[in-house]
Amino acid sequence: MDAGLTVGEQIVLLGLDERDGTPREQLRVGCAVAAAPLLRLVLSGKVVERDGRLVAVQPPAEDEPLASVVTEQIRQHPEAKPQAWLLAIRDQAVTAAYAGLLEKGLVRREGRKILGSFGSYRYPVTDPSVPAELRRELAAVVRAEAPPAPETAELIALLHHARLHSLALPDEDPAKTAPRMAEVAEGLGPVETVGKAISAALAAVTVLLAAVPGMVG
Repeated sequence: MDAGLTVGEQIVLLGLDERDGTPREQLRVGCAVAAAPLLRLVLSGKVVERDGRLVAVQPPAEDEPLASVVTEQIRQHPEAKPQAWLLAIRDQAVTAAYAGLLEKGLVRREGRKILGSFGSYRYPVTDPSVPAELRRELAAVVRAEAPPAPETAELIALLHHARLHSLALPDEDPAKTAPRMAEVAEGLGPVETVGKAISAALAAVTVLLAAVPGMVG
């Protein structure tokens, strides 16, 4: 799409309630957003898999700050599992995505942040045509099986691995959209490690939150 959104911003936008801008599925959205720069690094060949581990072999572009943060995590903690890198940058990635949407004037912020929870804010969408167009593009690929643009394929892969099928296409049965989204994800090539990292990060965050009374994702 032509709104100049990053993949992370697109995921956050899809996660906002269309009526009042309340963030939904925050655990899954956060992990998917954190995984976006890692996926881009893998697809660009700047991070490669060696002996079952991801290794940074080239620096990211200077205009990709989150990719630089991920790369630094990989280099400082090469022994860590990928989900640890995602958890380390999750809050920063989500903050950057919301900041980008605010800067582009696509959402406005209401409420206040409490105990670090983004759910204490609402982000009403100022231009509903943008998420509507985004979902039209997703529907064309998922429902009509049109060939996806590279960035759309990345978005679909992240949504699929984070099990955000219902946020992508809320009017469709996830059981029917999941197989096509899986097919698109597989078509990206060697990104299975990223998908597993999203699942593991989700599991880890869920366990952490379950240990804190009253906390939700």
